Amino acid sequence: MAKKLQPPCASPKRGLPWELKYNYVRGQMTTLFKGFLYAIREEYGAAAALKITEKMWRFKDRVKNMINTFLSVFEIQGNDLEKLAEFWDVYWEIQGSEAIILERSKTINRTKITKCPWSTPDPKDISGWCEIWANIVSESINPKISTKRLKGMCAGDPYCEYVWRIED
Repeated sequence: MAKKLQPPCASPKRGLPWELKYNYVRGQMTTLFKGFLYAIREEYGAAAALKITEKMWRFKDRVKNMINTFLSVFEIQGNDLEKLAEFWDVYWEIQGSEAIILERSKTINRTKITKCPWSTPDPKDISGWCEIWANIVSESINPKISTKRLKGMCAGDPYCEYVWRIED
């Protein structure tokens, strides 16, 4: 199971609680990236927004380094599918998502996401970005892990559902 994040001390200058700063930064990062995708979609179309998103995440060395740093910082260990499951547990907690584990074993991880800061009623034509990101994370941990999104909130479903499997 994911480790609970430990907040640093409050700002001595402002006395702002860590949680307030954390939630603000988390919201700003989500808003910034969504704005980036919307701007590309407006200017060049939905296909271009997805293509650029995929290319951005395909800087494999940088992404793999980022994933490995994340695993190290949050002390995530275990076999590859366990690492992936715990990666997502921590990632979803950081970004403010809510997830329900439907099935977890050494060969499968099936998860339902019921709350996500990326979910909006508008971007049905760019909803594939989450699946692109999920595939990149999986490939970074182990290329034998397959990722499949069965449902997506941005595609009009009431929740997202992902299945990760690992080939022996």
